[in-house]
Amino acid sequence: MMTSAPLLAPALAMLCACAAVDVSPWFWACCACWVLLPCLFRMPVMSLPALALAVWAGGCLLDYGRQYGNLAVEEGGRFAAEGSVDAVSGRSVLFRPHGARWLYTVSAREGGLPLEPGKRYRIEGEIYSLKPPCGPGLFDRERWGYLHRVAAGVRLERFSELGPGDWRSRFLAASLHLREEAAGLLKQGAPPDDEARQVMVSAVLGDKTDARPETMDSFMRSGCMHVFAVSGMHVGLAAMLILGLLRLLLIRPPVARLACIPLLALYVFVTGMSVSALRALIMAVVWLLASVLRRKGHPANILALAFIVLCFVDPLQVFQPGFQLSFCVFAVIVCIVAYMNREKPLWAPDPFIPPRIYNARERGQVWLEKACRGTLLVSVGAWLMSIPLTAWHFGTWNLYAPLTNICLALLVPFLMGISLFGLMFAWCPWALSVCNAAAAWLAGCMLGITQLAADLPCSYLPARLPAAENGALVIPMQKNAWSVVISNPALVVDAGTENTVRYTLLPILKSLHIRPSGVVAARSGRAERAGMEVLLKEYPGMRNWGRTGAEDSAEEWVLSPGNRVETADLPEPLPTGLHQDRNPVLAWTCRGHRVLLVGNAGFSSLARAEETEKADVLIIGHHPRDPVSSAAWIRETGAQAVIFTTEWGCPVPEGVAVYRLPETGTLYLKTEENGVTVTPWKGTERRTR
Repeated sequence: MMTSAPLLAPALAMLCACAAVDVSPWFWACCACWVLLPCLFRMPVMSLPALALAVWAGGCLLDYGRQYGNLAVEEGGRFAAEGSVDAVSGRSVLFRPHGARWLYTVSAREGGLPLEPGKRYRIEGEIYSLKPPCGPGLFDRERWGYLHRVAAGVRLERFSELGPGDWRSRFLAASLHLREEAAGLLKQGAPPDDEARQVMVSAVLGDKTDARPETMDSFMRSGCMHVFAVSGMHVGLAAMLILGLLRLLLIRPPVARLACIPLLALYVFVTGMSVSALRALIMAVVWLLASVLRRKGHPANILALAFIVLCFVDPLQVFQPGFQLSFCVFAVIVCIVAYMNREKPLWAPDPFIPPRIYNARERGQVWLEKACRGTLLVSVGAWLMSIPLTAWHFGTWNLYAPLTNICLALLVPFLMGISLFGLMFAWCPWALSVCNAAAAWLAGCMLGITQLAADLPCSYLPARLPAAENGALVIPMQKNAWSVVISNPALVVDAGTENTVRYTLLPILKSLHIRPSGVVAARSGRAERAGMEVLLKEYPGMRNWGRTGAEDSAEEWVLSPGNRVETADLPEPLPTGLHQDRNPVLAWTCRGHRVLLVGNAGFSSLARAEETEKADVLIIGHHPRDPVSSAAWIRETGAQAVIFTTEWGCPVPEGVAVYRLPETGTLYLKTEENGVTVTPWKGTERRTR
């Protein structure tokens, strides 16, 4: 392997150097081993580039980490700069000030964002830092910003257009424009909400902008999200289609291979130039050139070359999940293909007859046996390789992914071929319509298969252990708004809005493998009711308890033996009659410990109750009128700890996470942006400094 792939040692040395900077200095020992390894195979000349590339990658990452650590982001400060919009990222855009190395993610306070990629603007707004996630399973914006050179975020207030942007922004805008044009051709003649057409566009162009959340969830739960990422499979199928069409035009093979290179580059450019697509393009270009020059290229050597080129462009890509999945999975596929080329077929007409004299039937049987065995081995091997990476980055893995991928492997080539054929002949309306209809039918079959696999039991397995039975999880949803998840099976208190449930509450529940059995609605607004509907749709057997939109009037809910939640013995509504006092006050008892969820009820109203509830822990909500440091009522409850979910009147000093109130000796905890739990989760810490 080292003789056939001399670039393997420099690539692995660069990988170990990057890991040593970001993960652990012990990887420097692995880096030194890879640098010295070529000397053992009488290739000392390869040790010099391996050493140079490793030192360069490590030095770049160390310098970048030092500069990122010295960035001063003034929370709530003013931001005003001129620059260009590089790309669109969700509901925000990436803004690059002129002459600056760092990017800023710009978002609007309300509605859509009027900034367009490829243009130059002067923007003004409020700057804010990118925060770590408030719980496991959530998108880490802080880590994402670190890996994409994003210094901070800006809430847009005013802007003015100054003209076209720089060459980089115009280049990226051209790619986005072409992808939108191609997506429009694929959707031509279909209604805007055609789910099959959206799957077709996502699978062919990698454009997931208009894909429904339910569709994305089905592909994610079935372990087939890689279908939406333009990778080696897409580039390989595009190359086969292009070469086939050029051969039909009677173009000589060497000329056809050379002509295939710019056409493949155009396809990758239209799909957005993702890391996996660029890796596949580099490998395809090297393979095509080697065929023209009549040289035999080793797959491991070509893979190492693609790694070195992409890492040389930006070493930070090594830590991105897509980069790691692309290279690791393809490395496993290369090993499987090499094994199959050396291994004899399981079925052969006669071991003493050479394959070159097989008849058509025998050749077909041998080819079918190798194709079936190869599909099974590649699917299972790629699945086994992806398990640790998906478990590490996304906290989950899928049990039925190999079978689902085998089914999709029979449909994706036809979908890709028909869709690309339709794009090539888009000048002929009837040909485009026929191709789009056939591709949409195949996309509908793919969607049905993934939905069936996603609904199977144990299809979406969390990588972490399930949450403890006696745990209480406090989830901050937005300023002065929170949700509490009690025990497992759980009672959810105040689910929040639709976006909060979809992008905050559900990922945390799935990551910790928490199964809600009921929900208590603390607020009755339209947005909160929409969030409740999303939660009830995700868990069909879940009960809607509480006094707002309740299905029943239960005042005690037994989650499991010795674990119950009950309404505290307080007047309802409390004597003041204020809106804040109508929120439920719950008492949770589990294994002899008692937690009182005060919610938004005021201390002055609670103090007028006939009997004060006893509790070991108090969870305090938003108090707009009463001081939350009322020592008399807290002392009477006997609480040893108080958790605050609001900054309103909180007695904990700024910058202090834990504070002991002198009057009562009670331990005070304040929920920061990253949240606080009783057990078992204790939040996250910065990983970029």
